[in-house]
Amino acid sequence: MLKVAWLVRLVRDGDRAAIRRAWSEEHAALLRAVPGLERCADNRTVAIAEGPGAGREEPAIDSVLCAWWPDERALREGLRSEAWSRVREHGRAIIAPGSGYDAPAVEVEERIMRAGPATPWSGAGQPAGLCKHIGVLAFRADRTRAQASRYWTEVHGAIALEVADIRNYVQNHAVRPLRPDGPPDAEALPFDGFSEAWFTDRATFERAHASPAWQRLQADAPNLFDVAALESGVNCVIDERVVKG
Repeated sequence: MLKVAWLVRLVRDGDRAAIRRAWSEEHAALLRAVPGLERCADNRTVAIAEGPGAGREEPAIDSVLCAWWPDERALREGLRSEAWSRVREHGRAIIAPGSGYDAPAVEVEERIMRAGPATPWSGAGQPAGLCKHIGVLAFRADRTRAQASRYWTEVHGAIALEVADIRNYVQNHAVRPLRPDGPPDAEALPFDGFSEAWFTDRATFERAHASPAWQRLQADAPNLFDVAALESGVNCVIDERVVKG
């Protein structure tokens, strides 16, 4: 199974409610029609979780859009289909230029660090109502991708697992950038990965966020990540909506 992700920022001009409704309803329907697409999740940003903008600013992006295809052939055929052309055309009206499909998608490798309750979809059988956190990450320039990936899993990830309130924890390691209309560009990765963590509810997340284990996680972050490379708004509490699956 191949997992692909886009960072989406909706346009800020015009009727904000209408734009969000078009994204949630019309755009989701177009995504469901793409051939070969097995699962799709709209990770809508609710609030900045930590950093300078927490509690004061809007998230820098509106969604981390994730899609799953069964294999490389299905992915390529899906991204070359007429249905995908309609997705992109509709996106031009509601997605800010340079965001979403205008930027490279990123194929990611999922590493399940703790298996537990997550967002329900047809194949999961999970309870609803969980609070989700996503942090989109950039590695330090002085580490190779292999070094950084290993440190993230073996060291930083181990610290995250000390946070007892995390019920399900997945690391998504960037593998390659993808463009449906041309060859991938090794320099075009918009991020190096993102973490996904699920909590029983928002209050549990806030308690975990204040815990000594989370503070150790924050203290370790500069050893691996370029904390200034991405806007704080990509570190968010998420409302995950299953588009397909």
